[in-house]
Amino acid sequence: MKYLPLIIVSLGIVSSSVFAATTATRQPVLTYAQSRQVANKAENIIKGHHLGGVIAIVDNAGLPVIIERLDGATLANSELAPKKAHSAAALGVSTATFQQKIAAGNVGLLGNPAVVPLPGGEPLSLDGVIVGAVGVSSPDGNVDSEASKAAAAALHAG
Repeated sequence: MKYLPLIIVSLGIVSSSVFAATTATRQPVLTYAQSRQVANKAENIIKGHHLGGVIAIVDNAGLPVIIERLDGATLANSELAPKKAHSAAALGVSTATFQQKIAAGNVGLLGNPAVVPLPGGEPLSLDGVIVGAVGVSSPDGNVDSEASKAAAAALHAG
């Protein structure tokens, strides 16, 4: 019983130091409105080439925020766009870099299931933090690359 005041004071000191050490950290997040802006830019570029395709916007966990299937999209487009976006979000780099590394002989990358070695996946960042990614798949890999890069830049433009 004589130790009870000591225990109470000790618990008070420990709990106050725990609360004092806790600080809130704010991380930017990808909003739906921002995702919509990114998707619109990619859509305009794909349509400008008179192609169909699929656009996928994912958050930093690789979960879908928006998936758009344009007229003329194929089954392959529907499967590849979300995978490109997931790959770019998970690894924080453009999916085109994987294609280049594999072409240069780094075939070990093919053992990583998150790697999609095709152009069209770009990470999305705000304040230097990866907040998601865009994945674009159309019949033309050059269009995929153009649309995904422009879409990622659109996030910073507005």
